Amino acid sequence: MRTKRYFSPETKLEVVRRYAAGDGPGVLAREYGIRGTLVHQWVTAYKEGGERGLRGPGRPSREAVAAALLPSSVEESATHSLQAAQRRIALLEQKIAQQGLEIDFFKLALRHFETSPPPAERPGATAPTPSSGRTRNRKAD
Repeated sequence: MRTKRYFSPETKLEVVRRYAAGDGPGVLAREYGIRGTLVHQWVTAYKEGGERGLRGPGRPSREAVAAALLPSSVEESATHSLQAAQRRIALLEQKIAQQGLEIDFFKLALRHFETSPPPAERPGATAPTPSSGRTRNRKAD
């Protein structure tokens, strides 16, 4: 059974730099006693996360924690909050515009209803009867 070997970030960085300088993954794999795919993994990790990408799992260093608390992360969270606020404002503006359209529609419908003659005065309509419960005048002026 093989035991898992650990490589320091400095060793990984050295392999990545030599790979970037032109040494092939096979040559580096033989020299360091690792698989060629591991060389590619380290190169990919370096491209994605820089030297921090080459750190192994575990507790972050004090420097990493301090860097995470620097103003850049505060600015990122402020930027995120600003974007969220802008999205919320846009949604509220859309809602206000929709409500304005609905109010205009109902004002027009009410104006149409108020200016239309009562049912008894329309051609072909019947007048209200006392048993129908309808009154002759809709509005009490």
